[in-house]
Amino acid sequence: MNSQRKVATQVIRILFALLVLAVAFALLIKATSHPATARSIEITPQSPNFRLLENRISEQVPIKVKIRREKEKGFRDLENENWARDLEIEVKNTGGKLIYYLFFHLHVPEAKIQDSYQSFSLVYGRVALSKWEERPTPEDVPIKPGETIILKIEEDQLRGWDQARGLGLTPKHIHGVRLLFQDLSFGDGTGFDGGAPWPRPSTKNGSASLARKETSS
Repeated sequence: MNSQRKVATQVIRILFALLVLAVAFALLIKATSHPATARSIEITPQSPNFRLLENRISEQVPIKVKIRREKEKGFRDLENENWARDLEIEVKNTGGKLIYYLFFHLHVPEAKIQDSYQSFSLVYGRVALSKWEERPTPEDVPIKPGETIILKIEEDQLRGWDQARGLGLTPKHIHGVRLLFQDLSFGDGTGFDGGAPWPRPSTKNGSASLARKETSS
């Protein structure tokens, strides 16, 4: 009886030791990895000594975003003042439908402009497709399921940013930027608006959301 109790005690000790090792290993991986996207971070001058991309995109939206691998080193370098010009975002269609239109905001919280801060737009597709009643034409090229496209900040926005930097209106070191999702259209009257599926279940044919989008356009 005593021998069985000793064996059981040893087994419990071994299992506990394995559990401790597994937890320690998981924490080590988390501490030593710096993913290009993160879902809950605070961008401050006390952030790590590399530039962050804060991903505020809802997990409901059928896309996956990350910094293009070839551009990640330049983006993360705090001494690289041309990070905005170098930044390239990969967007993958993880759903089962064609995507005809995407719209994101890229906020720079440390670059204050009066009561707000610098914001860039990242757009894929014809702007008219942001209206739900608009339908694609043969010239509109969709993002196919499983396909990945690259988004960059447009040159006219970069010129304004460069001018602000030249005038000393922005900090030299930008510790992070925040990517916010706005719109996605499947081109068939459905999509995602602000991270939620459209049309809303509580609206008749999405008329309330459509009116709001038309007013804000």
